Amino acid sequence: MIVPLHAGVALGDLQHLGRPEAIAVALIDTGDGLGLVDPGPSSCREALEGLVADFGARLDDVRHVFLTHIHLDHAGIAGSLAQATPRARVYVHERGAPHLVDPTRLLDSARRIYGAEMDRLWGEFLPVPVDQLVVLQGGERLSVGTRRWRVAATPGHAVHHVAYLDEHVGVVFTGDVTGEATQHGTPALPVTPPPDIDLEAWRPSLDRILEWRPESLFLTHFGEVRDPHRHIEEMWKRLLEWSDTVRASLEHPGSDDARADRFLEEQVDALASGLEPEQVKWIEQDAIRSSWFGLARYWRKKLAPPVVPVAAPVPPA
Repeated sequence: MIVPLHAGVALGDLQHLGRPEAIAVALIDTGDGLGLVDPGPSSCREALEGLVADFGARLDDVRHVFLTHIHLDHAGIAGSLAQATPRARVYVHERGAPHLVDPTRLLDSARRIYGAEMDRLWGEFLPVPVDQLVVLQGGERLSVGTRRWRVAATPGHAVHHVAYLDEHVGVVFTGDVTGEATQHGTPALPVTPPPDIDLEAWRPSLDRILEWRPESLFLTHFGEVRDPHRHIEEMWKRLLEWSDTVRASLEHPGSDDARADRFLEEQVDALASGLEPEQVKWIEQDAIRSSWFGLARYWRKKLAPPVVPVAAPVPPA
């Protein structure tokens, strides 16, 4: 089922692994074929086909695939869509583009994380033909059919992250840089998995989005937020709190798994204290635990002593 949001814009729930409100896709009537923002992983192909049909289209009507970043839960099916529909164009940041053309390194990295669960979770990740890419830097103004879009580089969650503003309806498609929330009154939460969390880059990215004065945000996890400023400031405050907590945890003995488990327990307890039991079940606990690892990697890189190059000995004259 799709949920109409604005003129020509709808939300679709990809029901990842049968779980509602885990991954959202935006469906756009561009006036030049169907547009999709973050179409999700290939493991959700059947659900995506159903959502596209509910929107009055077919997958071979796709002409524009807008990626906020190339993580598998956002971009996994992009190559399949592109290969099946040669007229489709895939929009991606310049630092993500090479990994769509040759996803070997991306998939090797993901397989180290997900192991034997990789295929079940995400399905296949096919390359995108290079001539179907629209490579972005940030700052572009796009004319897509009858719609006018703006692009901002928004690193922080990922170095290759971008956000898109649909100027006609005032919604910004923010991927993961504005975190996650549910439609059940749960708080705004950061999303900080490994490998390239960058807090110094993150706040300027949020400010770029706020400078657009959006009417709403579209979160891949999950749905539309109608109070962008409140959501962003709440997410940022919690991100700084999580960052401090993770840094402190690195000073205590124990394994990373034990530290991550403790972090998850503490955060869920803190969140649950202000929620009804029915709301707590919508909190994505796996994402909170994963966020410990991303912030731990950030701090270990930041606090590592600088490597001082050793000069080669000068041979005697």
